[in-house]
Order: sequence, then structure tokens, then C-alpha cells
Amino acid sequence: MNTRNGLLVIAVIWLISTYKAEANHCHIEGNVYGIEYHNDHPDTIPLFGAELYWLNTVQGTATDTNGYYHLGKPEPGKPYHLVIRYVAYDNDTLLIPADQVETDIVLTHIHETRNVTIETDAAHHLDHLDVAANTRTLTASGLKTLACCDLSESFENTAAVDVEYSDAVSGAKRIKMLGLAGYYTQILVEKNPLMSGFISPYALESVPGSWMQSIDISKGTSSVTTGYESITGQINVEIKKPEMNAPFFLNVYQNSMGKTEGSAIGRKRISDRLSASLLIYGSRSRKSWDVNEDSFLDMPLLSSLNIMNRWSYETGYSHIQWGVSALRDHRDGGQTQFDFAKHQSTDQKYGFHNRTDRIQLFLKAGFALDHEHSESVGLTVSGFTHAQNAFWGVKAYDADQKNLYSSLTYMKSAGHNKITTGLSLILDDKSEHYQQKEMKADETVPGAFLEYAMIHDSRFTAVAGIRYDRHNLYGDQWTPRFHVKVHLSPLMVLRASAGRGFRHPNVLAENLAILASSKETVFLEALDAEQAWNYGLQANYDFVYHEDKPVSVILDYYRTDFRNQVVVDQEQEIDAITVYNLDGKSYSNSIQAEINTVLWKGLDLTAAWRLNDVRTTYHGQLQELPLTNRDKGLLVFSYTFPGRKWQLDFTSQYNGKTRLPDNTAYPEVYRTASHSPAYMLFFGQVTRKIGTWEFYLGVENITGYRQDNPILAWQDPFGPYFNSSNIWGPTVGRRIYMGLRLN
Repeated sequence: MNTRNGLLVIAVIWLISTYKAEANHCHIEGNVYGIEYHNDHPDTIPLFGAELYWLNTVQGTATDTNGYYHLGKPEPGKPYHLVIRYVAYDNDTLLIPADQVETDIVLTHIHETRNVTIETDAAHHLDHLDVAANTRTLTASGLKTLACCDLSESFENTAAVDVEYSDAVSGAKRIKMLGLAGYYTQILVEKNPLMSGFISPYALESVPGSWMQSIDISKGTSSVTTGYESITGQINVEIKKPEMNAPFFLNVYQNSMGKTEGSAIGRKRISDRLSASLLIYGSRSRKSWDVNEDSFLDMPLLSSLNIMNRWSYETGYSHIQWGVSALRDHRDGGQTQFDFAKHQSTDQKYGFHNRTDRIQLFLKAGFALDHEHSESVGLTVSGFTHAQNAFWGVKAYDADQKNLYSSLTYMKSAGHNKITTGLSLILDDKSEHYQQKEMKADETVPGAFLEYAMIHDSRFTAVAGIRYDRHNLYGDQWTPRFHVKVHLSPLMVLRASAGRGFRHPNVLAENLAILASSKETVFLEALDAEQAWNYGLQANYDFVYHEDKPVSVILDYYRTDFRNQVVVDQEQEIDAITVYNLDGKSYSNSIQAEINTVLWKGLDLTAAWRLNDVRTTYHGQLQELPLTNRDKGLLVFSYTFPGRKWQLDFTSQYNGKTRLPDNTAYPEVYRTASHSPAYMLFFGQVTRKIGTWEFYLGVENITGYRQDNPILAWQDPFGPYFNSSNIWGPTVGRRIYMGLRLN
């Protein structure tokens, strides 16, 4: 038995042993729900961010996105009064007996006087009306409505984020928000920037879906407290916590194309204050597929192993979390006759090879400074090392990165006012080797931020923030941001936002088109930092129609204006990709309308439509950004059968036309149309619940639709016209999958 297998056996034994962990009387846990009445009918929702604390102590906590809480008792063996608070709901105080370890709490809307407790399923998503930013949370329940093998497969039933393949060889996935590339969206793991840098092409696939507790999606610029890189939005992933009540979780998955994966999570409460968890995820797909017979694999051969160990320590005045994770990801692709066992580049057969090894660490500590929880200080420290070895045909690419991030934050609330201020530091050492050329970028960025929030009777909220960063490459950078929320009526909310963001471009890592074609890369000038302003408006209107069925209507508009942008131009030259700074205009306009409703008991509906207008100046000419859908439609049905033992989920997408890169100068045999066709995609899943077990069966891309000839000039992969990066649709057809979960 080798070392890795031995470690896995030990880990599995440890996981199984945690299943027998018993609850003690040193804590209390449960869920907090809110209840509202519409025409005398009660509706319950999980309350995110509800405050709970023991009377006359500083020991408290807040609920997560599913309304779940866990709180240690001040002194085991004694009864205590528990205080529960939430904006716009009646506060409550409960006497918790000494031997009680679990209780669900229902708060009533402040305008109601009823006291009703109702068992309810968790919502699939939550739109936070109580915060100024435009934020939607995909809950653990919503993540189960699709396969969600990883973060990249978690957005198929949301209109805010698009997911697509970057090229037809590596199988890497990328996102777009507001019509712009995913690297303009800040991706965080529990508010830590662990997904930055060279992991960008595979960042979405490096976060297992079964590990995620929830995903927060924010459009537009986010809070200055989380950094300066957010331009079009922010995605924050919350990982399942050690202190949560389920001691063991298991997920096993298999699809019709030979992909197998498994995930297990074990949690153990070592004491009333200390909890630990071990998370393991493995994925393997080594079956060759070439359905369209172009001699290239339809999807890469891959194997991945991801392990995380995290700890949580709680006292009456503090909460400290720390952990470490390790990722090893192997990918091979290219022509079916390539010798994948040798892992060596050759000009006889086209091969793709990528090896990524990554280790991440994090520490988060929060301390309450008073009994009322109105003053606190927080410390965040995280870091990672990233090593990547790859080749694309005869193009060799290696990347190494070492990153350290730290932030110290002070928060003070007084009445309707809240001030957050702090310091941050980023140390980033990046080195790339491409075609025997070395490129280095060492960043040192100390920063400071200040944010002021004013909340007036829950009807008006304004948040103004500014941060200053001293970048060693780009000098002084000021980042102002502003959010405002107004309740025009009890049922209508209006939001507005504006802010600036800037970022250091990682051109090669973020643009796989450079590697996935035969063109050479030419940097025409030294590249500046990318800078943009983002402005947004959103209106949210809730009402009730026939037989007290709730409806939520959301309209929003966002505009992004670039002051500088790195332009990656693959159209001006036949044999080269030119990279240069923007000289002219570049902008994105995005308009979206969405309706969420309950058609009848158990049947939820989401319908959305989005229109994008994205344009960039290429060598003096303002043009539509290629490979970007102008419009998109979404229709999602989710039905929970009576008895809650069966659940059926169905998603349909309309993807509009997109401009294709101009190749009219190519030989006629290699020319493509000016625009791609519009197409539809369909997804379906049925889930059966038996006790703590869940069995699911689903189909992705039900009709088997796929892009014709995704690889240009595949007959001559080392010739001047080879290009596998012009991807506008699915490169893989129908996939049937099945799996089981143990919660």
C-alpha cells in the first residue's frame, strides 16, 4: 500500500468513527425561521443573519443562509435565557432548560401578533431584501437540484451567471457576469481570496459541490472590506462548517461518460468549544470519447483529489476558525492517438497535459468587545502555493505562485450607524514560463479601508466605502463604492450602486485562447492595470395573486465602463494574437428581468430574461465582443411531491446568438459564419428521499445539442489555422447521471 492510499484509509476510518459522535448538553442548536402572513396564510422562511446570544453575557452567534445556528452554553448544567433578534421581526427570549440541546425558533413579522410554528422545506435561493447590495444566495437545498459536482455546475438554474467551456481541448470552464469574463468577478471562499491568480482557468472545478453550504452571488461592485478586484460582481462560497449538527455526509456520483466521483465529510465535536471536520473529494474520468470523430477527445481525461481539514473554536466572546486544504489535479487531452502515458510534448500528435498541485491555509478570528455585540474586531489570514506544469501541442507553459493575504477589521455599531475600518496586505509572488520565456510579477499591496452604513427604521439603508491601496506596480489606487436601498413600500425595494474596481491582469492564465491555438502571442506594449466603474439599479416587487400565491418580480440594469482594459485580439492578424492596452471605449450594458413564484403548493417557478450589449475597441474600431451571448432566457420548475419524499427539478435555457471572431482572411474551407445560431439546453433531475438517504437521477443536455466542429482545422493541428478556442455552445452531448447522498 503506497503512502497516499494509506492516508486515504486512515481518513476514511476517521470519518466513519465520527458518525458515532454523540451530542452533549454543552450547546444548543437548531434553525431560526421567520413567519409572515399573506391574506391569513402563513409563510415561513429561514432567517439569514439572525442574532442569538445568552442574556447578560457576550456569548452569541448568528444564523447561516439556511437559518441554522450552533451556540455553546455559558455553563453546562444550568438553564439560561436565549435572546433572538432579527430586523423587522419581533425579538424573543426563551428559557432553555439545562438538558435541552436542540430547538427550532420561529419569529413573527413585527406587524403581526400571531405565534405559529410550521415545518418547512428550505428555500432553493434567497434574495436578501435586508442588505443594500444586490445579493442572492443559492442554498444547500438549491444546490441539490442539479448535479453540482463542482462550483462550475452550480449556476445552470440562475440567470445572473453564465458558465461555458473556454476551449475544446482542456475542458476548462469559465463564467461570465454582466456579459464580461469571470476574472472581473471576484471569487472568494468564506471571504478569503483563495481563488485568485493562476488557478483562474480551473478555479470553478476546484471547489467540490458537496462541500458547499451556500453560494452568495452579488452583482456590481461589492464592499470595500473584501478588496479592490470586484468589478462586475462577487461570488462567495461558504463551506460546510465543523460545528454543524450532522456528523457525517456522503455523496457518490456516476455519469454515462465514465466520470466517477465521491465525497465524504466527517465532523466531530471534541468539546463544547472545539469542533473539527475532514472533507475528502475525489473525481476520475479516464474514458476516451470522440463522438464527432474529429480525432480529438470530446472531454479530457482527468483525475482529481481534494482534501480539507478545518477547525472551529468558540468561547463566550470569540470565534476562531482555521484550516488547510490540498488539491492535486491531473488533465490530459488532445488527439485520441496521443500517448498520454508519457506526458511528453510532440509535434507528431497533438496532446494537452496539465498538472496542478496547490496547498491553501486560512485563519479567521472574531472577538466581541462588549456585551451588546455592537463592537468587534476580526482578523483574517490566508495563503496558498500553486505549482502548474502544462503543454498544449508544442507550447509549454509552467506557472508558480505564492500568495499571502491578511486583513484586520474593526466594526462598531451605534443606533442606526455602523462603521467598519481596517488594514489589509497582499504579498503575491508569480512566475510564468511560456515558450522558454520567463515572466515574473511580484505584487506588494498594503491597503486601508473605511465603510459607513446608515440604517433608518429598516426603510432606508446607505453604505459608503472607500479604500486606498499602494500597489508596487501601479502606484496609489483609490476605490470608492456606494450602495443604497430604499423600501418604497412594504412590498417594493429599490437599490442603486456605483463603484470602482481595478486588478492586475494575468493574461496567459486567464485567456486559454492564447494556448489553445497555433497563433503566436505578441505583446505590443507594457500592460497597465485594468480599471473600470460599475453602476447598477435594481427594483424588487413582491405581491400575492390568486389563492395567496407569492410572486417576486426583479428588474435590474448594470453598466460597466472601462477606463483601461487589456485587449486580447485574435482577429487583426492571421498568425498572431495581439495583446495591448485599450485605446478607446469598452463597456457592458446588462438588463435582466426575473419572476419567482409558487404556481401551487410544492411547485416553484423561476423565469428570467437577460439582454447584454458588450463592446470593445479593437485597433480604433468599436466592435461587439465576440463569443458573448446577446440574450439569454431561463425557465426553472421545481416540484416537491406531497410527503416530501420525491422532488422533480427541470431547467431550460435559451442561449442567443453571439458574434464569432472574424476569419474571412482564412482559406474558404476554414471560414465560419459571422454569428453562432441560437440554441436551447434542457436539464432534469428526480430525487427520492428515504430517511437520511437521498437517491437522485438526472440528465444534462437532454436533447444532446452540441456545437458543430468546435476545433477549427483539426485535420492539421500544427498548421497555421488550428484553433480550439472559439467555443459558443456545448462540446459534449447528453449526459445521464445518478448518485446517492447520506446526510
